Amino acid sequence: CPAGLFVEKDEASAVVRQKRAAAQLSLAQLESLKEVCEANMACEHMMDTNGIIAAYTAYYGPIPY
Repeated sequence: CPAGLFVEKDEASAVVRQKRAAAQLSLAQLESLKEVCEANMACEHMMDTNGIIAAYTAYYGPIPY
C-alpha cells in the first residue's frame, strides 16, 4: 500500500475535531483568529499547512469563542 495512505487514529481524530471546530465558528470569528495568527510568522506558516484551528491553538491555546 502507498506510504501516507493511512493515518494514526489520534491524528485522524485531531483532524476531525479541527473540522468540527471550524464549522462551529462564524466567518468573522475565523477571520479574527487569522488576524492574530498572521502577526506571528511561525503561526502563519502553520496556518497555511495545517489550518487556522491547529495553528491558533498551537500558539495561543484554546479558541476564546
